[in-house]
Amino acid sequence: KSSKGHGNVKSPGLGARSRRPHFSPAVRLAPQNLKPKLIAAECGWVQNVWLREVPRLLPFMTPVCSSSDRFRRTWSIGAATCLLASVASAQPQPVEGPPPPAGAPAAAPTPAPAPPAASAPPALAPTPPPAAAPPAAAPPDAPAPAAAPHAKKKDKKAKAGPAQDQAKGFVFTTTGGELELKGRVMALAELSHHRDDVVGTGGNVESQSRTSLDLQLESARVGLEYRSPERWLSAELELEISGKPKVKDAFVMAGKRYFVKAGQFKLPSPRLELESPWELPLARRGLMHDLLVDWLDVAGRRPGVALGYRGKGGLKPRVTLGAFQGTTVDSIAPGERDVVLIDDASLTAQTYAARVELSPAWLTLGGWYEQRVGSTAPGQFEHYATGGVDATVDQTFARGGLRAWVDGSVGESQYVHDDKPDQSADPIFVLGRALLGYRFGGVARGDVYVEPFGFFALLNPDIEVVEDFATEAALGINFGLWDRARVTLQGELTRAQRNFPSGLLDHEDPDRESLLLMAGARF
Repeated sequence: KSSKGHGNVKSPGLGARSRRPHFSPAVRLAPQNLKPKLIAAECGWVQNVWLREVPRLLPFMTPVCSSSDRFRRTWSIGAATCLLASVASAQPQPVEGPPPPAGAPAAAPTPAPAPPAASAPPALAPTPPPAAAPPAAAPPDAPAPAAAPHAKKKDKKAKAGPAQDQAKGFVFTTTGGELELKGRVMALAELSHHRDDVVGTGGNVESQSRTSLDLQLESARVGLEYRSPERWLSAELELEISGKPKVKDAFVMAGKRYFVKAGQFKLPSPRLELESPWELPLARRGLMHDLLVDWLDVAGRRPGVALGYRGKGGLKPRVTLGAFQGTTVDSIAPGERDVVLIDDASLTAQTYAARVELSPAWLTLGGWYEQRVGSTAPGQFEHYATGGVDATVDQTFARGGLRAWVDGSVGESQYVHDDKPDQSADPIFVLGRALLGYRFGGVARGDVYVEPFGFFALLNPDIEVVEDFATEAALGINFGLWDRARVTLQGELTRAQRNFPSGLLDHEDPDRESLLLMAGARF
């Protein structure tokens, strides 16, 4: 547009009928278009355009002009300043679509614009065409592009952290390893009705019916578990301190998949015997456990050494073989039998035991065998063959969990009925047990839960003798905080038929009805 003292000014890069530079519609200097979102969308090429064209526009904004030209110049300078500030602060948006093929040459960088000559106004370059639209995204089923030939593989994820992630006690970590302090306390109240043999006024033994209430500390256990910085080495110590302190477990273990274990620990035996009393729904293990462990010398803890294998995969196989020091009778009283380790007596004073497990999904199947040492008199012992199978279920659901143990055992017994005609051969006993519990809640440790449960066991002490069965049944309910604290209310009933061997329990009558209340906590 002409003004006084000036002729028509026309830029070589502009049309004859245009008095202002022409820009792409996507970046017109309109206030509603000066938004960071739009600037960021076009940032890839807008920045190059304005860095190149704005310096060329400034000479045309002459200081001598009409009022309308002065307004237009002021508006153009402000809009250009806002646009440059937005472009400088905008973040380019990633372009969706497949990556460029391997080996494709990189795009050449845009050269910086040369400064305009001072002698003459620079000509405006023609407006570049709009950038081509990015290629369409590949369909979901399209094959992924091939990786670059020299691309490095990603590092494998680090393995799970130390065992403290599954720890249930207090864990202390130092440069020398981890030390976990754990324990439990279980208090028991028992209201029972049973019969006892007592000496009458005339000196004769009489059977009397009694009802009693007993309060006792069922268990007070404390333990330490050490985990070395070498992941294959660990050790454990566990003491029972409810009475005179007694070592329960004390062993060292080396190896992960293939391992060696030495010290005092539980024999490979039925799964119900390998479980801690805290892990079972029952208030106490009961009569069948006492007969099996304390009188028949099956399972239990002994000093020994074991070799094993723990596999992975779908079945998670596990094999354990061990040799353990045998025991002999120390003293016997009605309902009580104490044993001591065989010492300096024989090269054959060991019990040999083995167990095999498979764990497909939520089910664990096991089989075990013992060539055990048994005794009926102090200093005397023999070997008896025993074996069995078991199945265990421990499945957690969205709002609860199911736990079940079923096992069957068969073996030779050292207890013969007094009236059996042929007492030359060892009797064969058979034992079956089933324990089932379903909890509501208790999905995670510390959750509130309620768990009703039931237990039944049947023992035939001699398959050649009739009417000698012993049975045990229990019904109860647990409630509390899962794996932290619980209260158990349990009703228990035990019975034995008339031909039950008197050597088992040393003439104590096993018939008993009991109501148990147990409260316990674990740390």
